[in-house]
Amino acid sequence: MPPALTETKPAPPRPLYRQLQPRWCGLDREGVVGNQRMRLMGAMVEVVAERGYAGASIKQVSALAGVSRQTFYDLYGTREACLLATYDDIVERAAERIGAAYRTECDDWQSRLRAAFDTYVAGFVARPKGARLALVGVFDAGPRAVARTERTRLTFAKMIAASFERAPDNVSPPPIVVKGIVCGIDRVVRRRLADDVEGFPALTEELLAWALCYRSAAVARLPDPARVARASARPRPRAYAGSGDERVRILRATAWIAAGQGYDHLTAGRIVDRAGVSAETFEALYGDVEQCFLATLGLLTVEALRCAERASRSGGDPAANVHSGIVALMGQMASNPVFTRVAFIEILAAGADGVVCREALLHKFGDLLTRSLPRPLRPSGVAIEASVGAIWGIVDHHVTRGAGHLLPALAGHATYLALAPAIGAEAAVRAVLAARGVDGDGEGPRANDSRDGRSPARA
Repeated sequence: MPPALTETKPAPPRPLYRQLQPRWCGLDREGVVGNQRMRLMGAMVEVVAERGYAGASIKQVSALAGVSRQTFYDLYGTREACLLATYDDIVERAAERIGAAYRTECDDWQSRLRAAFDTYVAGFVARPKGARLALVGVFDAGPRAVARTERTRLTFAKMIAASFERAPDNVSPPPIVVKGIVCGIDRVVRRRLADDVEGFPALTEELLAWALCYRSAAVARLPDPARVARASARPRPRAYAGSGDERVRILRATAWIAAGQGYDHLTAGRIVDRAGVSAETFEALYGDVEQCFLATLGLLTVEALRCAERASRSGGDPAANVHSGIVALMGQMASNPVFTRVAFIEILAAGADGVVCREALLHKFGDLLTRSLPRPLRPSGVAIEASVGAIWGIVDHHVTRGAGHLLPALAGHATYLALAPAIGAEAAVRAVLAARGVDGDGEGPRANDSRDGRSPARA
């Protein structure tokens, strides 16, 4: 008999939990259902930690939870519903712990905020698998799952804003900056969940210093994004030409289809038809649709960042160069809805590979921001990661709500998020105002001076 026919099937995973005995468990029907839900959520955490969401099959989760697949379908229906329920449970418990830490008896607002930060970070050390699901695994589940994270960010943004408002000087950053702070912290923690959980406690003070560097009365002098948007012409969408060699035509066709119809509608046949190339050429260059899509994002990223890089090399003051690069990038994204749709929405449909590709994009953006600053002015690595996450977070917020055309109006606040950790809040605001042709009080032209007010967030 052939060896393949004599091989035994792998044993099913041993359940994490002891199965309930219907007669002796002491639970009514509602209690049994609650226990089964808890076991399935615990199993989802374990399987996602080991295999990622893509490998978390209903069969594996059910077996690990010690329930039948029929019970899984009765309680959740779909794998995504179970993941989202698990995510909600993890976030709710974390919010309760962080809220309790914040509501300490200490009257000092900074001490309360520090206690909340300590609890937030300590939770990842104590429950790393749950943290990976909430901050990494959920992104592998696609756009609908990722949309759930916005509610979580809003909860933490309200807590940070409330803490700032308790300061005796009544100085609190605007909501757009607070949103950026939450997104920045989120990115720093997510990047370290894979291999540096034990180093989390050391991050507390650095993240807190980074967040506090944005608390300045000077930010009120920045141009109001809503007013700037009303006074500005709506960016004209860029035409997407199909010219170029076969490789470029394929990538542009992929971008156009993904942006217009969605990643799920990408097929090799549709791509080659739009690009005007043969199926053999497509297969020789990219092999499959996923590789082609990721290469498309790479091309779009290079085009967008190249425009920003040219603007940031205009010479003169380093802070002004950072602002020029951000202005150019915001304008480029606003006029290129194909890029923003692919880079912020459809990329999530590509699963784990899309998330990795997006992180590479963010890394390139961070290089662009720091390249314009002299080495002595560059913030620490953590501050750079957080600032990039903050800027990308507010861009993502607008793009996913169909407001990508408003991005140029956000350039002033994006520059503030980039520069305040390097040169201080006051100097960052002056750099933005000087670029707009007004002095630090908004009353007329003045020379830019951006080297004072240096922040503790810098290394």
